[in-house]
Amino acid sequence: MTNLDAVRLTAPGLYTAAGADPASLWEALVAGKDTGRSDELLAEAWPGAGTAFLVDDPDAATLGVHRRVLRTSEKQARMALYGARLALTGPSVTGPVGGEGWGLYLGLPTVDEQLLRFSALDGLRRAADDSPGAVAALYGREVPPFSGLSHLNSTAAAHISAVFGLTGAMAAYSPFSDAGLSALVDGVLSVAEGENEAAVIGAVSPKVHPLLFPQYEELGWTGAAPGEGAAFLVARRGPDVPGARDVPAAPDGPAVRLAGYGRGFGADGADLTSALTEAVHAALAMAGTDAAGIGWVLPDAGWTAAGEQAQRAALDRVFGPAGARPAVAGAERATGVLGPAHPLAHVVLALHGLATGRLLADDGETVREEPLPVSRVLVLACGARGQVCAVVLEGAGS
Repeated sequence: MTNLDAVRLTAPGLYTAAGADPASLWEALVAGKDTGRSDELLAEAWPGAGTAFLVDDPDAATLGVHRRVLRTSEKQARMALYGARLALTGPSVTGPVGGEGWGLYLGLPTVDEQLLRFSALDGLRRAADDSPGAVAALYGREVPPFSGLSHLNSTAAAHISAVFGLTGAMAAYSPFSDAGLSALVDGVLSVAEGENEAAVIGAVSPKVHPLLFPQYEELGWTGAAPGEGAAFLVARRGPDVPGARDVPAAPDGPAVRLAGYGRGFGADGADLTSALTEAVHAALAMAGTDAAGIGWVLPDAGWTAAGEQAQRAALDRVFGPAGARPAVAGAERATGVLGPAHPLAHVVLALHGLATGRLLADDGETVREEPLPVSRVLVLACGARGQVCAVVLEGAGS
């Protein structure tokens, strides 16, 4: 049986509009800090969302690389490299990093396929004889989700591996929000099953670009503000495992582990709700607990109506009436929608809460900080095409 108890999650690295660490995001949410930026181009390209949550493009000095690396990457890959650097150069990582025992598991927001499907070429020819508006409309309908935003998304994995010498088992997942949690689950399993000694786990958002709007719209976007960022952490065998290197707990609190997970797929409506409900129950069962054993829930960003409704209904089924539920809060107020990085940013936020014994509760108007009653947190991902994932994180001693 897979020994999840042997794996510790540590070294959180988080880069969002709220700052470059989990504590900054936590403080921004509690303080109600305005971390968004207005941009005339984005306001025009994103009707109804005149604000975007942008991050500064990391330069060579910030990334700790030669400037020639910047010529073979773009902002999306640089955000990922910066997130990995924040995790791997932080105080939670001791001893050497890299080698054949270190793997890399990434959630990426793009897919490698043609910008425009060949079947649409004839329609493009006809539209070209009509008007520029018709061409734009055709591109908005026919461009596959997230494709074309980055033709260099693979450099995110390549540069992280090269800079830190990660040559162990690896995997990348695209393109929806479940990709970040899939990277987490499989990265932890790779360590638990002995395939890797350690796994660097991360996810990055799409870069905010006018082309992103028609693709989000095609997926059922509700007008939520887009955001940029990256979230990373490290999974390593704990110090109590024979033969493992000494891996101390995070300096501000106890070790945290992935206690359970569930994954599935469902079509829109009741099917999606059932899939997410089953994923949550599977995660709870693997963690050896039930709904009463969860102290905090971090749902995925509700940027599609189907996803938001499915999450609400699934929480009703699992936890019952709203008054009986654990606290529910996410990071969207201060980060925007981060695509694959959003649920993994919630994992990093949960690590911070578990380490300090606190949670965040959102009453619809403000976010407040409260004591964490139970050292278990549920994180959800609800992909725009029906992919769902649920993980239970547990602090030491639960």
